[in-house]
Amino acid sequence: MPNGANSVHKQLRTELENYIKSQYFGKSPILLSALNNQIDDEGLLYQRPFIESSPAYVTVQNGIETASLEGWMKEYFLQLAKAGIGVFASPFAHQISALEAATRGENLFVSTGTGSGKTECFMWPLLAKMAAEARNSKESWAKRGVRTIIMYPMNALVSDQVSRLRRMIGDSDNRFVKIFRNTCGTGVRRPQFGMYTGRTPYPGDQPSTAQDRKLEKTLARMSFPQSDSEKEFFNHLLKEGKIPAKVDMNQFLQGLHESKHIPNADDAELITRFEMQQFCPDILITNYSMLEYMLLRPREQKIWNDTREWLASNKENKLLFVIDEAHMYRGSSGGEVALLIRRLFHKLGISRNRVQFILTTASMPNKSQQDVDSVMKFANELTASDTATQFCYLTGEREVIDGQLKYDVPAELLLNSDPGQFEDRDEVRLSALLSFWGQLDGFDSGITSLESVYNWMYENLVYYRPFHELIKYCRGNAVSLGELSSGIFPELNPEDALKAVSVLLAIAPLAKNVKGSVLFPARMHMLFKGISGVYACTNTNCSCSHSESGLTLGEIYLSDGNLICPHCGSVVYELYNDRRCGALFFKGYVLEDDSGLHGNVYLWHYPGQLMDRRMKEIHLFIPPTDNFELPAKQGKNAIRPCYLDVKSGFINFTDDSPAGKPWIRKLYYCNYSAKGRPQIITFPTCPHCRHQLSTSQLTSFNTRGNQSFFNLIKAQFQLQPAVQGKDTDPNRFPNEGRKVLLFSDSRQRAAKLARDMSEASDISAARQLFAIAIKTMEEQTVEQPMNSLYDYFCLAAGQHHVQIFHAPERIKFAEDCIAALNNYNRCVKRGREYAPRFTIANAPTQMQEYLLRLFAGGYNTLYDSATSWIEPTDQALFDAVDALEENNVTVTDKEFIDFFNAWVLSICDMSTAIGHTISDTIRLKVRPNYGGYGLDKDWGFSKTIREIMEWHDGNETETAWKRVLKEEFLDSAQPDNGKLYIDLSRVKPRFDTSHIWYKCEQCSELTPFTLKGKCPSCGSSHIHEMKSGEYEALGFWRKPVADALQGEPIRVIDTEEHTAQLSHKDQRDDLWSKTEQYELRFQDLIQDGEIPVDILSSTTTMEVGIDIGSLVAVGLRNIPPMRENYQQRAGRAGRRGSSLSTIVTFCEDGPHDTLYFNDPIPMFRGDPRKPWIDIRSEKLLQRHLAMVILQEFLSENHMSLDTVSAAVFLNEFLDDFKSYLASYNANKDKLLLPAKMSFRYSVFEDELKKSFDALKEKCQSHPELFGVEEGAKEGEAKILLDALYEEGIIPTYSFPKNVVSTYIPDSYGKILYEVDRGLDVAIGEYAPGRSIVVDKQTFQIGGFYYPGSERRHGQSLTPARAYTEDPNYVKSVIACPECGWFGLLEEKTKSCPFCGNIDLRITREMMRPWGFAPRNAESIPDVQLSEEYTAVQQPLYSTLPEAEEMKLVPGCKNIRLASRTNQRIIMLNKGIDDKGFMVCKDCGAAMPGDDVSVLNDINRPYKSKYARSRCRHSNCFNVNLGYDFITDMLVLELAIDDRIIDVRRNDNPWLNRAAQSLAEALRLVASKKLDVEFTELVTGYRLRTGSEVSYVDIYLYDSLSSGAGYAVSVADAIAELLADMKGLLSSCNCGSACSKCLKHYRNQYVHGMLDRFAALQLLEWGVDGIKASPIKPEMQIEMITPLVNILNQSGCEITSDGEIIATGRRNTKKVVVYPAMWVEPQATDTIFVSDAYIKYAKPYAVQKILDNV
Repeated sequence: MPNGANSVHKQLRTELENYIKSQYFGKSPILLSALNNQIDDEGLLYQRPFIESSPAYVTVQNGIETASLEGWMKEYFLQLAKAGIGVFASPFAHQISALEAATRGENLFVSTGTGSGKTECFMWPLLAKMAAEARNSKESWAKRGVRTIIMYPMNALVSDQVSRLRRMIGDSDNRFVKIFRNTCGTGVRRPQFGMYTGRTPYPGDQPSTAQDRKLEKTLARMSFPQSDSEKEFFNHLLKEGKIPAKVDMNQFLQGLHESKHIPNADDAELITRFEMQQFCPDILITNYSMLEYMLLRPREQKIWNDTREWLASNKENKLLFVIDEAHMYRGSSGGEVALLIRRLFHKLGISRNRVQFILTTASMPNKSQQDVDSVMKFANELTASDTATQFCYLTGEREVIDGQLKYDVPAELLLNSDPGQFEDRDEVRLSALLSFWGQLDGFDSGITSLESVYNWMYENLVYYRPFHELIKYCRGNAVSLGELSSGIFPELNPEDALKAVSVLLAIAPLAKNVKGSVLFPARMHMLFKGISGVYACTNTNCSCSHSESGLTLGEIYLSDGNLICPHCGSVVYELYNDRRCGALFFKGYVLEDDSGLHGNVYLWHYPGQLMDRRMKEIHLFIPPTDNFELPAKQGKNAIRPCYLDVKSGFINFTDDSPAGKPWIRKLYYCNYSAKGRPQIITFPTCPHCRHQLSTSQLTSFNTRGNQSFFNLIKAQFQLQPAVQGKDTDPNRFPNEGRKVLLFSDSRQRAAKLARDMSEASDISAARQLFAIAIKTMEEQTVEQPMNSLYDYFCLAAGQHHVQIFHAPERIKFAEDCIAALNNYNRCVKRGREYAPRFTIANAPTQMQEYLLRLFAGGYNTLYDSATSWIEPTDQALFDAVDALEENNVTVTDKEFIDFFNAWVLSICDMSTAIGHTISDTIRLKVRPNYGGYGLDKDWGFSKTIREIMEWHDGNETETAWKRVLKEEFLDSAQPDNGKLYIDLSRVKPRFDTSHIWYKCEQCSELTPFTLKGKCPSCGSSHIHEMKSGEYEALGFWRKPVADALQGEPIRVIDTEEHTAQLSHKDQRDDLWSKTEQYELRFQDLIQDGEIPVDILSSTTTMEVGIDIGSLVAVGLRNIPPMRENYQQRAGRAGRRGSSLSTIVTFCEDGPHDTLYFNDPIPMFRGDPRKPWIDIRSEKLLQRHLAMVILQEFLSENHMSLDTVSAAVFLNEFLDDFKSYLASYNANKDKLLLPAKMSFRYSVFEDELKKSFDALKEKCQSHPELFGVEEGAKEGEAKILLDALYEEGIIPTYSFPKNVVSTYIPDSYGKILYEVDRGLDVAIGEYAPGRSIVVDKQTFQIGGFYYPGSERRHGQSLTPARAYTEDPNYVKSVIACPECGWFGLLEEKTKSCPFCGNIDLRITREMMRPWGFAPRNAESIPDVQLSEEYTAVQQPLYSTLPEAEEMKLVPGCKNIRLASRTNQRIIMLNKGIDDKGFMVCKDCGAAMPGDDVSVLNDINRPYKSKYARSRCRHSNCFNVNLGYDFITDMLVLELAIDDRIIDVRRNDNPWLNRAAQSLAEALRLVASKKLDVEFTELVTGYRLRTGSEVSYVDIYLYDSLSSGAGYAVSVADAIAELLADMKGLLSSCNCGSACSKCLKHYRNQYVHGMLDRFAALQLLEWGVDGIKASPIKPEMQIEMITPLVNILNQSGCEITSDGEIIATGRRNTKKVVVYPAMWVEPQATDTIFVSDAYIKYAKPYAVQKILDNV
């Protein structure tokens, strides 16, 4: 299979296009043909790929020999190199430089790319340091103490580093220790290392016997394998460094059995915390949060005391401190780590010069002196250097290939070569290469084997010009194919140049040397995206119209930038469709006041186009032909015609008077809203195919969901070559070692991907196996009923080595496959017919689910792809035809089968009534439950069948058919539930590729038979035999089935989630957490009964460090926030000697992804950002000092932050602490605070006291939040450390401090998963009604709960009451009805601070969630989920700035600026349509809405053995979710002159649009300037009205409530930001706003209000004080034209000749259109209409003209 760069990209592209065509446009031929030409355009679904090759660094031959090291040390390293323990005799130049500099005692900063051997740059110095001490100062070496700390930002990296140390220092053959003693003296102590993190076993003050026995069992299970396969697994783990390095594990475990944690003197590794607490390791590997704990707890004190003594024993002794992945420390969290390092120095009582630092990272800027200066400043600040410290800065020396050119390659040779041949089978590849090189000078014609061509190319490619330039362009740099082709072949035309480059790219990666190193390891970066919707011009006479079989649409667009068609000036709306039949609808919005649908109603484009008015979505059916007929009989939801004026967007719903007029289009509507969806006016059944529409059947063409991404990744997966050595064992490695690592930027997205991709893969494999199984059944001589399908399914899976289904059913299935295969082989051996033994009844439930899905799933069934269908068995057919005859009904077999087919289709679709042994709980997973499954005892035929058969009530033939079908084919469920289902032993599945299928033109359904020549689904006689093109359109589903039948492998791809949601397991029970188990399986380290994980869906956790050697494919579900993230993720692919790696990125809608999709260069090869950390922020310094003083106070009182309970401290020790605080001398250790910082101790002291007082008050009024309520168990009390962390009194490392969790229980109520989120995100993402996915299970949030609250005395039935009655959780909110200001009642505001109004009203209460829980405390099948989305409102900011803080911005007339600390912000989620949430005050159940009925079928959100009864929810209240918090913010105040600018907020849409859009622009440019993700900043605006001057405040603050200080830091660059805002707003080409400029997923609920033109006008006023210029007369005429028709109908004639005149029944007046920004002008006989009304609120413009004439 060709897998060179060009063909891979083409195949991926085709895969995505085919998926979108078949899935989205397969049923809409008009769209398919309209978009067919543009769908493959570059820039729509994909961009040209970029090619990059890993940089090649200079290697120094015998570098260790020639290095400037002391003789003995050279010898030591040469011996290590010879033994092959992590040292190379010929290393990279930068590795030698690092070793030399470190041995001279210098500080190092190593910044070389991924895969450049950075780790050696600190590992070798570490080996040198220990050997030098052990050899040269034996006394000092004899002392214990930490010599080296290696600090990481996250646990995953720590484990990876430990594996390296095990392979290096703890190798199982003891090679290292022999060399070490050889060098330093035979008796010296062996160096020891230990990992100390949250995963290290195990927490606690003392060892406990029970815990030790558990740990002993776990370690024994891992270290002493029993069977052969276990031994093989053990050896793999040993080789990978996954086994602890103990010299005698048995001896250690015997000690552990007695609870003795004592290492052997010859152990390389210390495993448990207790070992390290007694025997200090030389090398300590940890992360910064654990280091914090170790500094503050008494139990680790000995480690620091030993280290302190060791340092004091010899002034030459220095601590080596390694900070790996240094780029991860940024902003305020980086600042807190720098302060943590100062606390370490303080603890050890040393100054900066006693520590040597080595920092490493893959990404630091290095283009200019400025870059280097910023890196040095960063290194100094991070390592607590108060005086400038020199760092040796190593960026790696790149190989230069200049001056090596000898030959050219003629262009004709390249153009005549076929790149596919170099990517083909070995023999084709060899002859292609020999023929190619044979035509060039310099080739050695004696070469005949593939290997030797590769080796020759490795040595010689650089001598040939095009290859030379290719290598030069791409090394360490991502270059687009376009740049390569024009750069290497400037003389060729673009098309030829591209072809030539694709030949180079097919050949270059093949070059490799004898050792297997690849000369040009290429990475291909590819960008793809979906479509964000399809929009169509409504005018059938548009100059760019499209027609297909009677249906005509104007021009069709794939983006929402046009409200008006640029070709013909008509209105454009989004298209929706019925996915089953392809019927098309226009989607628009009508005002709620208009929703009676009388008279002329304006059809709006967006819901939010008027500030204070509610809108309803409406769907209008576009008839497929002009002579469309309505159904003869219509029920209560009648479908009626309406008439759209395509020029103005008004619709006449009243009568047929507009029919047939020009510019009028006839559409159909139905005034119906589904239950629970009052905001959508739609159809109960599709007017085209008459199918019932379920809740969400009319959908947009937006490629939502993960399916398109999955198809790309699946293609990327399958195009990889198999991994050598894994391609011969299909049972262990069914996918031959292929892997893809996926990244998402949200845990939920990663979790959903794992679920959806596994699901999609399983169902597609099931489809293939079903076809093979059914085909095999057809080939048997004895007829096989559907009941045996499972047996043949097992047989097919066994023969194709397919492992499917999830644990625990996977094991049963694997056993069944083996049994079926054995049974089959025995039959073959004896020459007997195969006799199946398994039936559907004993199949795994997932098999039963697939059977229902593929035959009765309603969507994408085997019927929908014309693959398979159901017929009666021969026996059942004879019985039934005879029985009908006995009832005087004579039919032929053919007629019976036609009727049977129609009946099966209808009962599968309506009742999923197939398989009486399959339980209804499985049907719940397949079809939504509307009224149950199965047929009632008194069932009847569908309306369609009765109409085709012309049966009326009481027809005897009908009764006979019913009786016979019931007797011959139906049976009661087992166990009986009163319903009937088809008995699978009476029917058979059919598969026949030559069978002719039919397609209905009315409802687009496919059927294997017609009924009396009509469609069995809708009864239409417009039905035809399918044509070959129609089968091809189904290729997406049919081709994989055909391939499998041809013997192509069936790939089941197992995708697992790798996120923080899959909680860390305790190390005593499980050596590995869920994520670590998945990591091992992803590396193909599997035990018996396990299969490899093929795709790992991870969040940022996998970005750095973990090296998965053979990985050649990475997929990104969205563009990452920053380019370091992208470069790190892309760098995971192709680490070891692979020739081509692929990185696929699927872009979201939204400005961030669109920006980089349109111009990926900054993401692919932009310089890393300048590093900066914040050590100036007073907030951070206060937290740091609070930490130090608290520790010292507690330690004097023999307590510790992590053990003393918060309640005890607050109630008993707070006063003592306050006096300690007052007398503390902060200057006694100069190193504690950065030099040259003005720190105000008195302010700090006051604020700290205030914080503690507030905390004490909270503890007294809320003991259960502190775990000390009445009846609380011993040991449940919240410790002081946690309480202070949550309040942000001590360092928080920018983890959000307002954190809340969702608690997911098992069936007994034990919490399985705890998923936490910052409150700002949680009140939207976890709000009741939303769903979340954890480890492939779906949960819908259905209430509030905190574990343990139900165990409180007397509260088992009412655990929520403690919160719902607490003023800290439920707060009253007051609002001003005049101007919209609001604030908290507790602040006792008397009059509105904005407008002075004293009549303030109390509004709906705000409730702060204390924890979320799933609906009914259990998971929910996907198909039953009806998710209710609610969003967090604009953040509301209610305080007023002090006048003196505001400074005029230089160069601006009307903009003032202030940076303000400690501002109160309120975040609210007001539910759907501002209806809030109903919450049960007793049990905590909740759902969106303002009526208690929304809680009708909702149970308690927790499980408890004391609360078995249902809660009646008799005590409910209606609240908004929200919380208030304090943060720092930047405020821009724009002064507005009321005499010039219209500031009325309700009548003029301009001001809100302008302010909202300007705020959004500020956020986007500020995040780009700071180079942070735009979600880190939050923006908002507010209007304050005065007497003559009003103000628009636009504010910006940090989204993390711990306040990283980003927002305030841009204040200095405000002039630059204003210029960037102007650039952003004026550079787009859309009509108001689009996803390229201002729209993105985080601001969806204001999309209708975004308007870049209004924002520009406001900005120009603020900067230059100028108002919008008048509108030119010709523009005015153009604007008013769309209203002419509609005014005409109302008796007002418009004429325009240079000016616009309106003549009505009463007057004739002049009409002037003016910019909405202005105060409305006045003049006699003139009507002034604002342009905003004409653009966004046409009904108001019409009304205004009519009122005046």
